[in-house]
Amino acid sequence: MRSIVYTSTQTRPITDTELAQILAVGREKNTALGVTGILAHKGDNCLGILEGDDETVRARFEQVRIDPRHTNVRVLADESVAQRSFPDWSMAFQPLDPLMRHVPGFSDLFTDGRPLDQAAGLTRARGLLEWFRKHPLAPLTSQTAADEEAPRTRAVNGAITALHDGGVTRFTLDVAAAHAGMTPEAVRQFFSTDRALLAATVERWTEAISAPLAPLIAEKGTVAYLHALMAAHAEEPALMELLAYSLASASDPSLDGADYYRSMYRRFREAIHEGLVVDVREGREPATMDPVRGAKQLLALYDGLRLQALLTADTDVVNEFDRAATRMRRGWSEQYEQPRYWDIPVASAR
Repeated sequence: MRSIVYTSTQTRPITDTELAQILAVGREKNTALGVTGILAHKGDNCLGILEGDDETVRARFEQVRIDPRHTNVRVLADESVAQRSFPDWSMAFQPLDPLMRHVPGFSDLFTDGRPLDQAAGLTRARGLLEWFRKHPLAPLTSQTAADEEAPRTRAVNGAITALHDGGVTRFTLDVAAAHAGMTPEAVRQFFSTDRALLAATVERWTEAISAPLAPLIAEKGTVAYLHALMAAHAEEPALMELLAYSLASASDPSLDGADYYRSMYRRFREAIHEGLVVDVREGREPATMDPVRGAKQLLALYDGLRLQALLTADTDVVNEFDRAATRMRRGWSEQYEQPRYWDIPVASAR
């Protein structure tokens, strides 16, 4: 097994959204390849660690070396190791948007007051990462300390933390306020009820996860986008529970926020429909597929698997989505014929 540690310099400033997209795509790709490690951004400087099979790690590093977003790529360590220092692949950076900290795979490496990594001295890779964390290579740019956040944003972030800890069934505005370090009265200046705060939380949380992945629709296609979105949601069970709650709420027009949840879902379905229209035009999907029906079929699969995962412990939503979507796409290539396999004849009465 090989471990490569390198530093580099960004050739241009990279936004939070771009970093989150790099995280989502890189995490997906590296997990599929069996590569673990971390990519840490501090100002314009980066430190990356890649671990895994020798040839795979060398190939991934070569991709980094020729990436136009990097320059001054310098190897600090390239060595054979007996075991991994990192269980998965993650990224560390200093987001201006505090909600970026909830993106799956984000590492809080640069959070103020973070204790010394007890494993820093056990491997060369972890030692170099700890050095990078503390070394003044660039001025700190984070502006997201809790006392500097806008109160409304703090309230929503507190709601997300509360949902992580206790789920939807135990959620109240008072609990969210406590997690946000605010009084309930201060939170009610922005959100009059529990449901109003939950509605704002659904919007902000889903946007933080889906926005970095949205370019995948144009780059790889709608099914690839839903695959990446499913993978991201699978790492956030609290979000999947919240989305299931919002769908249930949308089914009752008398409930506060039902119209809002319905509107959100219609926009999501329309985005999937529009993506499939482009897929057909670009040749990624067959012309025999009706984008309207295709969107309904994909979302039936997507929503059904997420609900199933909340009720069963053995549902691998990403794997099941991939298998079913593959068969669905194969069916799109065929001319539709009304099936008759459920037409069971009724036995005549005697």
